[in-house]
Amino acid sequence: MFVPVSCTDCGKPFQVPESALGQRAACPWCRAVVLALPVSAPAPRAPQPPPAPPKAEAPPAEAPLSLDDDAPPPDRPRRWLITVLVAGLIVLAGMALTVLYRGYGAGRVSEWGWTEFAPPDGSFGVALPDDPVEEDVPANPEGSVTGGKRYVVRGRYSKTAVWVAYADLAPALVAKLPADKDRVITAGVLRVERDREVSRLKATVTKEAEVRVGSAWGVELHMDTPEGGAVERLVLAGSGPHPRLYAYGAEGKNLTPKSPACTKLFNTFRATE
Repeated sequence: MFVPVSCTDCGKPFQVPESALGQRAACPWCRAVVLALPVSAPAPRAPQPPPAPPKAEAPPAEAPLSLDDDAPPPDRPRRWLITVLVAGLIVLAGMALTVLYRGYGAGRVSEWGWTEFAPPDGSFGVALPDDPVEEDVPANPEGSVTGGKRYVVRGRYSKTAVWVAYADLAPALVAKLPADKDRVITAGVLRVERDREVSRLKATVTKEAEVRVGSAWGVELHMDTPEGGAVERLVLAGSGPHPRLYAYGAEGKNLTPKSPACTKLFNTFRATE
């Protein structure tokens, strides 16, 4: 007697002898050897393989490198670098603004960068803190000088000025100077030029002293001005190839004859004799 059974692999029915029930038999359809159980009996569940262990998460793939040499670095380092740079720029800007605020109008002539200057005719030489601007010096009303040039270096930020000027002596005055042994004529010419400089600088003379520069005589003026103070020398050089009256000085806040600017200016001035 044959009993119908079902293949547990392919699911198709086939028959086996009753004596073969519960034993393994070959399926005629798929050739699988399965347990022969009646169709009405529940087929045994095939053993399930144990669950696979969870796969470890792979680390995030790094961004591919750009072939462009100028490609920016990853975002996080770049943000950190930008933050540091911005903070540094803010600090530097604050320091610069503080220096500018404190230095504006300080009236201090720089001690650095002074270079030798001489006019086109080479009549004198002197050290100046920068390239000067040339201005005209008119003749004075008395006619003792016929006019000349002034070379000025102005510090618009520091509110300072350094200058050297000359005015040619009138021929009639030059002829009288060899006989001026007691320097009466010289003193009169220097006094006229002093008054002109006081008017130009809107100054008040606080001290006046006689000075000698080489073989020439002159005066040193200490003045109060709207910019603080000024120290200037007026020197009458009546001999040599260029008979002239020279004026050279500096102006600024808290300026004194011992200030580095005045010392450098007075020590480097040389007239051609």
